[in-house]
Amino acid sequence: MSAALVIALKDLRQKLRDRSVLLMAVLAPLGLAFLFSTMIPDQDTFHTTYAVVDLDGGQVARGLVDGPLAGLSTAGVATLVTTATEADARAAVDAGDVAAAIVIPAGFTAEVEAGRPARLLVIGGPLLVIGGPSTLPAEVARSVLVGFGSQVTAVQVAVGTAMAVSGASPDPALAAELATAALAAPAPITISAGETVDRVASSKTFYGASMAVLFVFFAAQFGVLGLLAERRNGTLARMLAAPIAPATILLGKVIVSLVVASISMAVIVVATTLLLGADWGDPLAVAALVISTALAATGIATLIVGFARTEEQAGNFIAVVAMTLAVFGGSFFRMSQAPEGLAALSVLTPHAWFLRGINDLAAGGGIAEVAPSLAVLVTVGVVTGGIGLLRARQVVAP
Repeated sequence: MSAALVIALKDLRQKLRDRSVLLMAVLAPLGLAFLFSTMIPDQDTFHTTYAVVDLDGGQVARGLVDGPLAGLSTAGVATLVTTATEADARAAVDAGDVAAAIVIPAGFTAEVEAGRPARLLVIGGPLLVIGGPSTLPAEVARSVLVGFGSQVTAVQVAVGTAMAVSGASPDPALAAELATAALAAPAPITISAGETVDRVASSKTFYGASMAVLFVFFAAQFGVLGLLAERRNGTLARMLAAPIAPATILLGKVIVSLVVASISMAVIVVATTLLLGADWGDPLAVAALVISTALAATGIATLIVGFARTEEQAGNFIAVVAMTLAVFGGSFFRMSQAPEGLAALSVLTPHAWFLRGINDLAAGGGIAEVAPSLAVLVTVGVVTGGIGLLRARQVVAP
Protein backbone atom coordinates (compact mmCIF):
# COMPACT_ATOMS: atom_id res chain seq x y z
CA MET A 1 0.00 0.00 0.00
CA SER A 2 2.84 2.39 0.82
CA ALA A 3 4.37 1.80 -2.62
CA ALA A 4 1.03 2.58 -4.28
CA LEU A 5 0.84 5.85 -2.35
CA VAL A 6 4.37 6.76 -3.41
CA ILE A 7 3.43 6.15 -7.04
CA ALA A 8 0.24 8.16 -6.61
CA LEU A 9 2.02 11.12 -4.96
CA LYS A 10 4.63 11.16 -7.71
CA ASP A 11 1.95 11.26 -10.40
CA LEU A 12 -0.07 13.88 -8.53
CA ARG A 13 2.93 16.22 -8.36
CA GLN A 14 3.34 15.83 -12.11
CA LYS A 15 -0.34 16.48 -12.76
CA LEU A 16 -0.32 19.64 -10.65
CA ARG A 17 2.33 21.03 -12.97
CA ASP A 18 0.38 20.02 -16.07
CA ARG A 19 -1.68 22.93 -17.40
CA SER A 20 -3.96 20.61 -19.37
CA VAL A 21 -5.15 19.10 -16.09
CA LEU A 22 -6.01 22.54 -14.71
CA LEU A 23 -7.83 23.43 -17.93
CA MET A 24 -9.89 20.25 -18.29
CA ALA A 25 -10.55 19.60 -14.62
CA VAL A 26 -11.29 23.13 -13.35
CA LEU A 27 -11.27 26.05 -15.78
CA ALA A 28 -13.37 24.55 -18.60
CA PRO A 29 -16.25 23.23 -16.43
CA LEU A 30 -16.30 26.35 -14.28
CA GLY A 31 -16.34 28.64 -17.31
CA LEU A 32 -19.14 26.71 -19.00
CA ALA A 33 -21.16 26.59 -15.77
CA PHE A 34 -20.90 30.38 -15.51
CA LEU A 35 -21.83 30.80 -19.19
CA PHE A 36 -24.87 28.50 -19.12
CA SER A 37 -26.24 29.76 -15.80
CA THR A 38 -25.95 33.36 -17.02
CA MET A 39 -27.48 32.78 -20.45
CA ILE A 40 -30.26 30.43 -19.32
CA PRO A 41 -31.92 31.78 -16.15
CA ASP A 42 -34.40 29.90 -14.00
CA GLN A 43 -37.79 29.39 -15.60
CA ASP A 44 -39.61 30.65 -12.53
CA THR A 45 -37.92 34.06 -12.58
CA PHE A 46 -40.32 35.60 -15.11
CA HIS A 47 -41.00 39.23 -14.32
CA THR A 48 -42.15 42.02 -16.57
CA THR A 49 -43.29 45.64 -16.51
CA TYR A 50 -46.61 46.99 -17.80
CA ALA A 51 -47.69 50.54 -18.49
CA VAL A 52 -51.33 51.05 -17.47
CA VAL A 53 -53.38 53.87 -19.00
CA ASP A 54 -56.80 54.44 -17.41
CA LEU A 55 -58.60 56.94 -19.64
CA ASP A 56 -61.96 55.94 -18.21
CA GLY A 57 -61.71 56.30 -14.44
CA GLY A 58 -65.03 54.55 -13.92
CA GLN A 59 -65.88 51.88 -11.39
CA VAL A 60 -65.40 48.93 -13.77
CA ALA A 61 -62.07 50.31 -14.90
CA ARG A 62 -60.97 50.70 -11.27
CA GLY A 63 -62.09 47.13 -10.65
CA LEU A 64 -59.78 45.96 -13.41
CA VAL A 65 -56.80 47.98 -12.17
CA ASP A 66 -57.30 47.24 -8.47
CA GLY A 67 -58.22 43.61 -9.08
CA PRO A 68 -56.50 41.43 -11.71
CA LEU A 69 -53.77 43.90 -12.63
CA ALA A 70 -52.91 44.63 -9.01
CA GLY A 71 -52.84 40.86 -8.47
CA LEU A 72 -49.99 40.58 -10.97
CA SER A 73 -48.01 43.08 -8.93
CA THR A 74 -48.82 41.38 -5.63
CA ALA A 75 -47.72 38.01 -7.03
CA GLY A 76 -44.41 39.50 -8.18
CA VAL A 77 -45.17 38.75 -11.82
CA ALA A 78 -45.26 42.33 -13.06
CA THR A 79 -44.49 45.89 -12.08
CA LEU A 80 -47.24 48.38 -13.00
CA VAL A 81 -46.32 51.85 -14.25
CA THR A 82 -49.10 54.41 -14.66
CA THR A 83 -48.97 56.65 -17.72
CA ALA A 84 -51.30 59.50 -18.64
CA THR A 85 -51.91 58.94 -22.32
CA GLU A 86 -51.87 56.17 -24.89
CA ALA A 87 -49.10 57.99 -26.76
CA ASP A 88 -46.91 57.94 -23.63
CA ALA A 89 -47.56 54.23 -23.22
CA ARG A 90 -46.63 53.53 -26.84
CA ALA A 91 -43.45 55.55 -26.45
CA ALA A 92 -42.52 53.56 -23.33
CA VAL A 93 -43.07 50.28 -25.19
CA ASP A 94 -41.06 51.44 -28.20
CA ALA A 95 -38.22 52.58 -25.93
CA GLY A 96 -38.17 49.22 -24.13
CA ASP A 97 -38.97 50.82 -20.77
CA VAL A 98 -41.99 48.52 -20.42
CA ALA A 99 -42.73 45.16 -22.03
CA ALA A 100 -46.34 45.99 -22.88
CA ALA A 101 -49.05 48.56 -22.22
CA ILE A 102 -52.68 48.12 -21.19
CA VAL A 103 -55.02 50.90 -22.27
CA ILE A 104 -58.52 51.32 -20.80
CA PRO A 105 -60.29 53.71 -23.19
CA ALA A 106 -62.66 56.46 -22.15
CA GLY A 107 -66.26 55.29 -21.83
CA PHE A 108 -65.27 51.73 -20.93
CA THR A 109 -67.37 51.64 -17.75
CA ALA A 110 -70.38 53.18 -19.49
CA GLU A 111 -70.23 50.59 -22.28
CA VAL A 112 -70.02 47.72 -19.79
CA GLU A 113 -72.90 49.04 -17.66
CA ALA A 114 -75.04 49.54 -20.75
CA GLY A 115 -74.41 45.97 -21.85
CA ARG A 116 -72.70 47.04 -25.03
CA PRO A 117 -69.41 45.59 -26.35
CA ALA A 118 -66.47 47.27 -24.64
CA ARG A 119 -62.87 47.45 -25.82
CA LEU A 120 -59.52 47.09 -24.09
CA LEU A 121 -56.17 47.60 -25.81
CA VAL A 122 -52.89 45.74 -25.27
CA ILE A 123 -49.81 47.25 -26.88
CA GLY A 124 -47.13 44.57 -27.04
CA GLY A 125 -43.43 45.00 -27.53
CA PRO A 126 -40.94 42.20 -28.18
CA LEU A 127 -38.91 41.12 -25.17
CA LEU A 128 -35.41 40.25 -26.36
CA VAL A 129 -34.38 36.81 -25.16
CA ILE A 130 -31.90 34.20 -26.31
CA GLY A 131 -33.00 32.91 -29.67
CA GLY A 132 -35.07 35.99 -30.61
CA PRO A 133 -37.91 38.21 -29.40
CA SER A 134 -40.68 36.96 -27.15
CA THR A 135 -44.30 38.14 -26.98
CA LEU A 136 -44.86 36.44 -23.63
CA PRO A 137 -45.47 39.65 -21.59
CA ALA A 138 -48.19 40.79 -24.03
CA GLU A 139 -49.75 37.31 -24.04
CA VAL A 140 -49.88 37.31 -20.24
CA ALA A 141 -51.59 40.70 -20.29
CA ARG A 142 -54.12 39.50 -22.89
CA SER A 143 -54.89 36.41 -20.78
CA VAL A 144 -55.59 38.56 -17.72
CA LEU A 145 -57.89 40.87 -19.69
CA VAL A 146 -59.71 37.94 -21.29
CA GLY A 147 -60.34 36.49 -17.85
CA PHE A 148 -61.68 39.82 -16.60
CA GLY A 149 -63.87 40.12 -19.69
CA SER A 150 -65.29 36.66 -19.10
CA GLN A 151 -66.16 37.64 -15.54
CA VAL A 152 -67.92 40.81 -16.72
CA THR A 153 -69.82 38.87 -19.38
CA ALA A 154 -70.96 36.33 -16.82
CA VAL A 155 -72.26 39.12 -14.58
CA GLN A 156 -74.11 40.76 -17.46
CA VAL A 157 -75.74 37.48 -18.43
CA ALA A 158 -76.72 36.78 -14.83
CA VAL A 159 -78.25 40.22 -14.35
CA GLY A 160 -80.14 40.06 -17.63
CA THR A 161 -81.46 36.60 -16.82
CA ALA A 162 -82.56 37.64 -13.34
CA MET A 163 -84.46 40.67 -14.66
CA ALA A 164 -86.10 38.61 -17.40
CA VAL A 165 -87.23 35.90 -14.97
CA SER A 166 -88.60 38.45 -12.51
CA GLY A 167 -90.61 40.12 -15.27
CA ALA A 168 -89.14 43.53 -14.46
CA SER A 169 -89.30 46.14 -17.20
CA PRO A 170 -85.97 47.01 -18.85
CA ASP A 171 -84.25 49.58 -16.68
CA PRO A 172 -80.65 50.42 -17.74
CA ALA A 173 -79.98 52.23 -14.48
CA LEU A 174 -81.08 49.25 -12.40
CA ALA A 175 -79.14 46.86 -14.60
CA ALA A 176 -76.01 48.95 -14.21
CA GLU A 177 -76.50 49.10 -10.43
CA LEU A 178 -76.94 45.34 -10.18
CA ALA A 179 -73.95 44.67 -12.45
CA THR A 180 -71.74 46.99 -10.39
CA ALA A 181 -72.82 45.29 -7.16
CA ALA A 182 -72.21 41.86 -8.67
CA LEU A 183 -68.72 42.79 -9.83
CA ALA A 184 -67.91 44.08 -6.35
CA ALA A 185 -69.21 40.94 -4.64
CA PRO A 186 -66.68 38.28 -3.57
CA ALA A 187 -66.26 35.31 -5.87
CA PRO A 188 -68.56 32.39 -4.99
CA ILE A 189 -65.70 29.94 -5.46
CA THR A 190 -62.29 30.58 -3.98
CA ILE A 191 -59.32 28.77 -5.50
CA SER A 192 -56.39 28.14 -3.18
CA ALA A 193 -52.99 27.19 -4.50
CA GLY A 194 -50.86 24.63 -2.75
CA GLU A 195 -47.18 24.27 -3.46
CA THR A 196 -45.15 21.09 -3.46
CA VAL A 197 -41.51 20.95 -2.49
CA ASP A 198 -39.30 22.26 -5.28
CA ARG A 199 -37.24 19.28 -6.43
CA VAL A 200 -35.40 21.18 -9.15
CA ALA A 201 -32.07 22.82 -8.47
CA SER A 202 -31.58 26.44 -9.52
CA SER A 203 -29.94 27.10 -12.87
CA LYS A 204 -26.66 28.09 -11.18
CA THR A 205 -26.59 24.83 -9.22
CA PHE A 206 -27.83 22.69 -12.11
CA TYR A 207 -25.29 23.92 -14.65
CA GLY A 208 -22.50 23.80 -12.08
CA ALA A 209 -23.42 20.18 -11.35
CA SER A 210 -23.92 19.23 -15.01
CA MET A 211 -20.55 20.64 -16.07
CA ALA A 212 -18.86 19.05 -13.05
CA VAL A 213 -20.16 15.57 -13.91
CA LEU A 214 -19.34 16.07 -17.60
CA PHE A 215 -15.71 17.04 -17.06
CA VAL A 216 -15.07 14.64 -14.19
CA PHE A 217 -14.58 11.95 -16.84
CA PHE A 218 -11.82 14.00 -18.43
CA ALA A 219 -10.28 14.56 -15.00
CA ALA A 220 -10.45 10.88 -14.13
CA GLN A 221 -8.47 9.85 -17.20
CA PHE A 222 -5.25 11.54 -16.11
CA GLY A 223 -4.34 8.81 -13.64
CA VAL A 224 -5.13 5.57 -15.45
CA LEU A 225 -3.87 6.92 -18.78
CA GLY A 226 -0.50 7.03 -17.08
CA LEU A 227 -0.31 3.23 -17.43
CA LEU A 228 -0.18 3.50 -21.21
CA ALA A 229 2.13 6.51 -21.08
CA GLU A 230 4.52 4.68 -18.74
CA ARG A 231 4.55 1.67 -21.08
CA ARG A 232 5.25 3.88 -24.10
CA ASN A 233 8.08 5.71 -22.32
CA GLY A 234 9.65 2.51 -21.01
CA THR A 235 9.35 3.55 -17.36
CA LEU A 236 6.78 0.83 -16.69
CA ALA A 237 9.34 -1.88 -17.37
CA ARG A 238 11.76 -0.29 -14.90
CA MET A 239 9.03 -0.11 -12.26
CA LEU A 240 8.24 -3.79 -12.78
CA ALA A 241 11.95 -4.61 -12.44
CA ALA A 242 11.77 -3.27 -8.88
CA PRO A 243 10.15 -5.35 -6.14
CA ILE A 244 6.74 -3.82 -6.87
CA ALA A 245 3.70 -5.96 -7.65
CA PRO A 246 1.71 -5.08 -10.80
CA ALA A 247 -1.38 -4.65 -8.65
CA THR A 248 0.42 -1.95 -6.65
CA ILE A 249 1.14 0.03 -9.80
CA LEU A 250 -2.49 -0.28 -10.87
CA LEU A 251 -3.68 0.86 -7.46
CA GLY A 252 -1.41 3.90 -7.54
CA LYS A 253 -2.79 5.00 -10.92
CA VAL A 254 -6.38 4.47 -9.82
CA ILE A 255 -5.76 6.55 -6.70
CA VAL A 256 -4.52 9.41 -8.89
CA SER A 257 -7.63 9.28 -11.06
CA LEU A 258 -9.92 9.17 -8.04
CA VAL A 259 -8.16 12.08 -6.31
CA VAL A 260 -8.00 14.31 -9.41
CA ALA A 261 -11.66 13.61 -10.20
CA SER A 262 -12.74 14.35 -6.64
CA ILE A 263 -10.70 17.56 -6.48
CA SER A 264 -12.14 18.69 -9.83
CA MET A 265 -15.72 18.33 -8.63
CA ALA A 266 -14.99 19.76 -5.18
CA VAL A 267 -13.41 22.89 -6.66
CA ILE A 268 -16.44 23.42 -8.90
CA VAL A 269 -18.82 23.00 -5.95
CA VAL A 270 -16.93 25.59 -3.89
CA ALA A 271 -16.31 27.98 -6.79
CA THR A 272 -19.93 28.02 -8.01
CA THR A 273 -21.12 28.52 -4.45
CA LEU A 274 -18.83 31.50 -3.84
CA LEU A 275 -18.85 33.05 -7.33
CA LEU A 276 -22.29 32.20 -8.72
CA GLY A 277 -24.38 31.82 -5.58
CA ALA A 278 -25.20 28.15 -6.25
CA ASP A 279 -26.91 26.26 -3.44
CA TRP A 280 -25.81 22.61 -3.41
CA GLY A 281 -27.57 21.63 -0.19
CA ASP A 282 -26.36 19.40 2.65
CA PRO A 283 -22.51 19.47 2.54
CA LEU A 284 -22.17 15.89 3.77
CA ALA A 285 -24.53 14.58 1.09
CA VAL A 286 -22.79 16.67 -1.57
CA ALA A 287 -19.41 15.25 -0.52
CA ALA A 288 -20.79 11.72 -0.76
CA LEU A 289 -22.17 12.41 -4.24
CA VAL A 290 -18.87 13.91 -5.36
CA ILE A 291 -16.80 10.94 -4.17
CA SER A 292 -19.20 8.34 -5.56
CA THR A 293 -19.36 10.14 -8.93
CA ALA A 294 -15.58 10.37 -9.03
CA LEU A 295 -15.48 6.63 -8.34
CA ALA A 296 -17.90 5.94 -11.20
CA ALA A 297 -15.88 8.11 -13.60
CA THR A 298 -12.64 6.43 -12.52
CA GLY A 299 -14.15 2.99 -13.03
CA ILE A 300 -15.36 3.80 -16.55
CA ALA A 301 -12.01 5.41 -17.45
CA THR A 302 -10.18 2.32 -16.15
CA LEU A 303 -12.44 0.07 -18.20
CA ILE A 304 -11.69 2.04 -21.38
CA VAL A 305 -7.94 2.04 -20.71
CA GLY A 306 -8.06 -1.70 -20.20
CA PHE A 307 -9.30 -2.20 -23.76
CA ALA A 308 -7.20 0.52 -25.44
CA ARG A 309 -3.82 0.00 -27.08
CA THR A 310 -2.42 3.51 -26.86
CA GLU A 311 -3.05 6.53 -24.65
CA GLU A 312 -4.28 8.53 -27.67
CA GLN A 313 -6.82 5.84 -28.44
CA ALA A 314 -7.92 5.67 -24.82
CA GLY A 315 -8.21 9.45 -24.61
CA ASN A 316 -10.40 9.54 -27.71
CA PHE A 317 -12.60 6.74 -26.41
CA ILE A 318 -13.02 8.48 -23.06
CA ALA A 319 -14.00 11.73 -24.81
CA VAL A 320 -16.63 9.95 -26.92
CA VAL A 321 -18.05 8.05 -23.95
CA ALA A 322 -18.07 11.18 -21.75
CA MET A 323 -19.94 13.27 -24.31
CA THR A 324 -22.40 10.49 -25.16
CA LEU A 325 -23.25 9.86 -21.52
CA ALA A 326 -23.55 13.62 -20.95
CA VAL A 327 -26.10 13.98 -23.75
CA PHE A 328 -28.21 11.03 -22.60
CA GLY A 329 -27.70 11.89 -18.92
CA GLY A 330 -29.03 15.44 -19.12
CA SER A 331 -25.86 17.50 -18.69
CA PHE A 332 -26.91 19.98 -21.37
CA PHE A 333 -30.64 20.25 -20.59
CA ARG A 334 -32.97 19.29 -17.80
CA MET A 335 -34.47 15.84 -18.28
CA SER A 336 -37.92 17.28 -17.47
CA GLN A 337 -37.69 18.99 -20.87
CA ALA A 338 -36.54 15.85 -22.72
CA PRO A 339 -38.69 13.37 -24.66
CA GLU A 340 -40.09 10.53 -22.58
CA GLY A 341 -37.89 7.91 -24.23
CA LEU A 342 -34.72 9.87 -23.59
CA ALA A 343 -35.69 10.48 -19.98
CA ALA A 344 -36.14 6.73 -19.48
CA LEU A 345 -32.81 6.01 -21.13
CA SER A 346 -31.00 8.51 -18.91
CA VAL A 347 -31.19 6.16 -15.91
CA LEU A 348 -28.41 4.13 -17.55
CA THR A 349 -25.94 7.00 -17.09
CA PRO A 350 -24.10 8.10 -13.94
CA HIS A 351 -24.76 11.72 -14.97
CA ALA A 352 -28.51 11.33 -14.50
CA TRP A 353 -28.10 9.77 -11.05
CA PHE A 354 -25.73 12.49 -9.91
CA LEU A 355 -28.08 15.23 -11.14
CA ARG A 356 -31.03 13.41 -9.56
CA GLY A 357 -29.18 13.50 -6.27
CA ILE A 358 -28.55 17.23 -6.67
CA ASN A 359 -32.28 17.79 -7.27
CA ASP A 360 -33.07 15.74 -4.17
CA LEU A 361 -30.78 18.02 -2.18
CA ALA A 362 -32.57 21.05 -3.66
CA ALA A 363 -35.70 19.76 -1.93
CA GLY A 364 -33.87 19.86 1.39
CA GLY A 365 -32.85 16.22 1.43
CA GLY A 366 -29.79 14.66 2.98
CA ILE A 367 -27.87 11.40 2.85
CA ALA A 368 -31.03 9.30 3.14
CA GLU A 369 -32.66 11.00 0.15
CA VAL A 370 -29.62 10.62 -2.12
CA ALA A 371 -28.95 7.02 -1.04
CA PRO A 372 -30.35 5.55 -4.31
CA SER A 373 -28.05 7.79 -6.36
CA LEU A 374 -25.08 6.89 -4.20
CA ALA A 375 -25.82 3.18 -4.54
CA VAL A 376 -26.02 3.34 -8.33
CA LEU A 377 -22.87 5.47 -8.69
CA VAL A 378 -20.81 3.24 -6.40
CA THR A 379 -22.07 0.13 -8.21
CA VAL A 380 -21.09 1.61 -11.58
CA GLY A 381 -17.63 2.46 -10.26
CA VAL A 382 -17.01 -0.93 -8.67
CA VAL A 383 -18.30 -3.01 -11.59
CA THR A 384 -16.64 -1.06 -14.42
CA GLY A 385 -13.49 -0.50 -12.37
CA GLY A 386 -13.24 -4.17 -11.48
CA ILE A 387 -13.51 -5.26 -15.10
CA GLY A 388 -11.11 -2.52 -16.12
CA LEU A 389 -8.50 -3.59 -13.58
CA LEU A 390 -8.68 -7.18 -14.80
CA ARG A 391 -8.03 -5.94 -18.34
CA ALA A 392 -5.39 -3.44 -17.24
CA ARG A 393 -3.34 -6.20 -15.63
CA GLN A 394 -2.35 -7.16 -19.16
CA VAL A 395 -0.80 -3.72 -19.58
CA VAL A 396 1.47 -4.16 -16.56
CA ALA A 397 2.00 -7.90 -16.96
CA PRO A 398 5.75 -8.56 -16.84
